[in-house]
Amino acid sequence: MGSCLSAFGSDIQIRPFFADKPMHSEGGRWTYFFQLPHGLTLTADGSFAIDYDTSPTLAAPDESLTVILNGQPVDSKTIVVANPNPERWVVKLPRKYCKSGFNELSVVVRSVSRLGPCSEDDDMKNWVRFRTTSVIGLPLVELQACPLNAYPFPYLNWLSEPIGTVPIAVGPLAKDASISAALNIAAGWGRRITDQALILTMTRSALNVPAVHVGTPAELGIRKPDAEIEVHRGDLYITGPDKAVLDASVTSLNNPEVASQMSGLSASPMEIKAKQTEAGPRLGATTFEELGYPSIRLAGVGSQGTAIVLRRPLLVKIGRGGQLRLRFRHAATLIKTHSMLSVAINGQQIGSSLLTPENSNDGDLVCPLPINLADANQWNIEITAHNELANVDCSKRYEDIAWTTILGMSDFELQEGTLPNTPFLEGFPYFRSIDGALPHSLTVNVGTKPSTELLSFTATIVARAAQTNHGVPIWHASSEEITGNEDLVVGLFRQEQRFSRILSNLLVAPSKSGVPTVTRGLPILPSSLVGAVIVQAVPKPSGGVMYVILAASNNALQKFTQFLANPEVGGMLKGQIAVFTQEGEIFAFDTMSEAEKRAAEAAEMRRYKPEMILWMTTALIALAVLVGFMGSKFVKKKSAKK
Repeated sequence: MGSCLSAFGSDIQIRPFFADKPMHSEGGRWTYFFQLPHGLTLTADGSFAIDYDTSPTLAAPDESLTVILNGQPVDSKTIVVANPNPERWVVKLPRKYCKSGFNELSVVVRSVSRLGPCSEDDDMKNWVRFRTTSVIGLPLVELQACPLNAYPFPYLNWLSEPIGTVPIAVGPLAKDASISAALNIAAGWGRRITDQALILTMTRSALNVPAVHVGTPAELGIRKPDAEIEVHRGDLYITGPDKAVLDASVTSLNNPEVASQMSGLSASPMEIKAKQTEAGPRLGATTFEELGYPSIRLAGVGSQGTAIVLRRPLLVKIGRGGQLRLRFRHAATLIKTHSMLSVAINGQQIGSSLLTPENSNDGDLVCPLPINLADANQWNIEITAHNELANVDCSKRYEDIAWTTILGMSDFELQEGTLPNTPFLEGFPYFRSIDGALPHSLTVNVGTKPSTELLSFTATIVARAAQTNHGVPIWHASSEEITGNEDLVVGLFRQEQRFSRILSNLLVAPSKSGVPTVTRGLPILPSSLVGAVIVQAVPKPSGGVMYVILAASNNALQKFTQFLANPEVGGMLKGQIAVFTQEGEIFAFDTMSEAEKRAAEAAEMRRYKPEMILWMTTALIALAVLVGFMGSKFVKKKSAKK
């Protein structure tokens, strides 16, 4: 590796639009964040080449585009309309306005339809569309080796599209401790990149390409390095004489505050106390702050919204009586007859409140959770604030005077009940259970002599787990016999002997013939399993859920790993078992029918809890005593009159 950037090129090219991006409203604003690695600087001004086309109904010369970098306007132009061909506008991004770490780049659109200002604010024919060919250019300093404070760059290059990664390599004789350390590197990468797909490569083979090498010097076939964490000729070596040192090195690199202080090309690990991760939903109330949302600001005139995805605690029986409680503040200047806060879960409206001067400082919206929503595996919560002002100029956003803020003391409450909860694949792989906490450690069984395809898939799933669970547990790799207490197991259709202890627990089980055995009457065609990958969630005897991934071949596993780059894959993996066919289709199945679910929900609605029966009995007795007392008083009064 000639230099730290030679694997990707010193001129970083970022394509910020994953798909053509239309903007339909006046005063529209698109914002993109990019992160410049610590320790690296720009050699010159950057550039933003914007490819766009426009609606022919726009009325020049009142339409314009403005580019803003970290709050500084850098260029503006009038939009030329009625041009059948896309135009390119190249904007200089001054180096003096760029900074180390996160940078905010915005494009503000002012577009007005021929029918006049404001009257067609949401009309689909009033648009400017940005093309996927638009590109941000950043000339970075070319160094012989990137300092460690830039980690995980360039080994994880978040400035490329798709995100670029180098292989994670362990030696051909690597033991479980070294494979575990390598997987924890992958988990750390997943936590650094929270909203984009990562496809990782992990191998036990010798490499002639840049890589992150993990293991003991003997396993890697190298001399003892001067430091446990060392950059050598552009490659990163993470070594140690034993498991404890390896784990400490990985933990140090996975901690951004610690890694950012490693200014040179070598470092020693330090003991770090594990940080408490964000919570997940649990029985009882979980505040938004615990969920990682200390406040949510919905600013600007008109409808402003946000979405939060929460998942059901594993193997917890939920009942009626749950609720979502939003505590909020808003600008007192909003028009109370036109401004409103509303909430929908999984597309179903569950509550709303007018935004009035009376609740501007201490608003409280309590939304009971319908039984069918309580019985979901995943809750997509959509919060919308419609902020309305009088005498609005539609070209302005009014973010400072038209706003609603959802406070961190808002909470999501679940009640215990009788609704059965089978393991599920939503948010795969998801590990938060009854208390909403992420386990401190998780175990993955990879078998003896795992292939590059199997290790790469495991590393990719471990990175994905850090994203879906919003935290990084410690992963332990096992090549021993499967016990049934693992959290993740990866294998092949023909490995019946390896899975012998848990065959009876599986919905689709491996067999010696290589043709999986389908149980419990699941409507899975044998032909759909040819060249397929099966993902299933099964309960562990010790509690919790074990995810089992079975593949027809290493090639099928590799294909499924690539499929995970699909941004919509999270919505495709659902139910208790899913089949990824060799044609690239996903079929999801559940062991519980819709009729059984509805019957369980109806039974829960009819159920009285013991404390409710006690309360009702007490209330009836008190009412009877009160009636008797009032009756006796009435009789005494009548007697006195006589």
